[in-house]
Formats: sequence, structure tokens, C-alpha cells
Amino acid sequence: MSNTKSHAGIPILDLSQPLQPCSLSSLYNASKDWGLFHIINHGISKDLCSQIQTLSKHLFNLPSNTKLRLGPLSSLNSYTPLFIASPFFESLRVNGPNFYVSADNSAEILFDKKDSKFSVIIQEYCSKMEDLSKKILKLVLMSIGDGIEKKFYDSEFKKCHGYLRVNNYSAPEVIEDQVEGLGMHTDMSCITILYQDEIGGLQVRSNEGEWIDINPSEGTLVVNIGDMLQAWSNDKLRSSEHRVVLKHHENRFSLSFFWCFEDDKVILAPDEVVGEGNKRKYKPFVCLDYLKFRESNERGRFDKVGFTVRDFASIKAQL
Repeated sequence: MSNTKSHAGIPILDLSQPLQPCSLSSLYNASKDWGLFHIINHGISKDLCSQIQTLSKHLFNLPSNTKLRLGPLSSLNSYTPLFIASPFFESLRVNGPNFYVSADNSAEILFDKKDSKFSVIIQEYCSKMEDLSKKILKLVLMSIGDGIEKKFYDSEFKKCHGYLRVNNYSAPEVIEDQVEGLGMHTDMSCITILYQDEIGGLQVRSNEGEWIDINPSEGTLVVNIGDMLQAWSNDKLRSSEHRVVLKHHENRFSLSFFWCFEDDKVILAPDEVVGEGNKRKYKPFVCLDYLKFRESNERGRFDKVGFTVRDFASIKAQL
């Protein structure tokens, strides 16, 4: 494993405060240099996250054969088992726009007794995440340049949709230094909003190749820029390379909410974003085609190490 360190330079955006020009500048620099920033006073309570974590423990403690009723070979395909991405990582996917129905469909197959509490809590969390995603995305667009949000949000981003991954990382039996719970990858979203429990383990890769610890802090959520927004912004924004390492003999829990373009969206950086005299760095591509590229690559890994939107659509890569 590479040496890691913490970094105090990643900004914290307080959503309860009036937006200042310096805040936009800080947000843009973080999105460009790190592909990641923190948010506070976002309206997502610790109690809500804790309720999902408590209810999810029962789900992830079910026998493997039971969980595999929702696995890759099932009709729902909402459960990612341990052997797909990592020996330590498993997750349940909940799709929008009706998160209650998606969660309930999975719960109905997994549990003997019908209990809607899990689905109700998931619906509440995801509804708040949808509103938060729209707010954050508008701020990020504003940070790119004057008028970008007003000109392009409705025409380009209004049909975005979201989905949630409820993630469980099993504690490794032996930890000599640190164990990779999920390998280096970029997200395939426009933005991702992450809640991580107090165990921590998230790391982001700097431009210099160093791994930086993104330590959990109560009341703080992490926002990642994803591949779709990197391509749309013509690399003005950076999709963060990140991973999860396991340093403790305890399970790790996280909630990842992904806000994405619609599947049939053609991603092409607008002229105003590219800028006069600059060239486009990506050929136009359909979102679903990129998702299939990431999911079905020969290497057979979920969120594959080393494969990003640059490998798929970079104009330089096509020459």
C-alpha cells in the first residue's frame, strides 16, 4: 500500500450560509483539483443515517444464499455480493424515482415478514438526497462560470435521476497494514453524495498520486465529482479517483447516492464550457454505452481499476 496522509485543504461548503464569491471559487478549485469537497448543514440528520444503518445490519447478516436471491443472476439484480467487487464489499442498490417501491421489492424477497419500515426510511433519505443533489449540482455549475447554471441546468441536467447504494464492508480477519476494501475507481455519475460511518477508510488520490485520507466527521457529507460531469465540463472538473481501505477489525457502513444523466443522454461539452480557442477533449457519447463499457469490460471487475471516461471517449485516445 502507498503511504497516505490527511489533507486539511479540501474545503467545507456550509449550505446554510449565503453564497459568497470566495465560496464559489473554493468550490471550483476543489472540484477541479480534487474532484471532491465536504458539505455541512445539508439537512440530512445523523439519526436518519443511523436508522438505515441499524435496519441494514439485519439485511447484510442474512445467509449468502438468501441475499443472492437479489444477486446478479436474479431478475431484480439489486444486490452486489462479496465476490464481485471485493472479498470485503457488498451492497444493495435502490433505484429511483420511486425508491420506496424499489426497496420494498428487495425487502419482500429477502424477509419472511413484511415490514415496510426499511422502505419508508429509504424513501425519506433518497427524497432528501434528490433535492440536495439538485442544489449542489447547480452550485457546481455556477462555479464553472457566470451564467453557466442558468443557461444549461434546465436544458442539460433537468432529467437527471438518482440511485442509492447501501454499502457494507466486512472486517478483514488479519490487518497487517491496511486492506483494500474497494479498489481505486471513479464514479460513473454527475455527482455522488457519500455518508460514511465513524470507521472511515475513504481515500482520494491527489494529482501527485498520493492517497489522502478523507476522515469522517459528524454532520459532514462528502461530494464526489463523477465521470459524466468531467466529460460534460471538458475536464474543467475532475472525477475523483478514490478507494476504500480497511484499517480496523470492524465492519464499515456507508451510503452512496449517485445523481446521473438519463441513460439516453448524449454527453457533449457545450461551446460556452469548452471556451473560445479550446478543443473538445471527448467525442460525444451516450451515457448507457459508457455504463455498459464499465460494467462488461474484460477485466470483469465492478467499477474497474484504471478504467475511466477517458479510456472510453477521450479524443486523444481515439487517435
